[in-house]
Amino acid sequence: MANSSQGFETLRHFNGRLSVDVSADVDAALNNTAEIVNDLQQFTLPELSSKYGINYSVEGRSASQRETFADMRVGAIIALTLMYLVLAWVFSSYGWPFLVMLAIPLGLTGAVIGHWIMGMNLTILSMFGFFGLSGIVVNDSIILVIFYRQLRDKGMAVRAALEEAACQRLRAVLLTSLTTIAGLTPLLFETSRQAQFLIPMAVSIAFGLAFATLLILLVVPTMLSIYEDVRIALQTEPQSSGSPT
Repeated sequence: MANSSQGFETLRHFNGRLSVDVSADVDAALNNTAEIVNDLQQFTLPELSSKYGINYSVEGRSASQRETFADMRVGAIIALTLMYLVLAWVFSSYGWPFLVMLAIPLGLTGAVIGHWIMGMNLTILSMFGFFGLSGIVVNDSIILVIFYRQLRDKGMAVRAALEEAACQRLRAVLLTSLTTIAGLTPLLFETSRQAQFLIPMAVSIAFGLAFATLLILLVVPTMLSIYEDVRIALQTEPQSSGSPT
């Protein structure tokens, strides 16, 4: 059981109203701050508010995290929009950028799985890793899609172009990913206190990139095939069934 003791008897005010500050240290081996704060906001604090008529707010690091996450949401929208505009300009198309950016959710899925494998919680630095990861996995996807378009421009059939692009760009995609993963691997197993702050970011990039690389070589060609089928179907005009007079 945790030890408790009485603090200094002082009257604190917040926005001109009498207030009480409650703080505690969390044993990381038993629980984490996010789960405790969520439990307090869902159950304990509303119950105290309804029973005693008090107002409450979660401040300190939790308030700073809320502001940071709000800023990151705006930053993510701006980054994805700019990424799409750049890709649309390069490909001179509105549809191809979506196929390239398909690698982003694949990488984020791998990052979340990586945190689960490592037994780590998602932190703000994990979110920073998501931003870096998005740019890296898009590069892998660009390598594959551009080579496929070059083959299609030469008149190669869809299926043959997909097979050729996946085979010819396999080495480039793997080298792009493996060199980054190899550079981050020592940080994943670093035990120094300074490195503990950077490990979540390294986990996001390393695991997300490894997971996305495998799926890019499978999912992106599949989506390219579906995209080509839909595009060809939309371009095909229906034949009229009327008879000449």
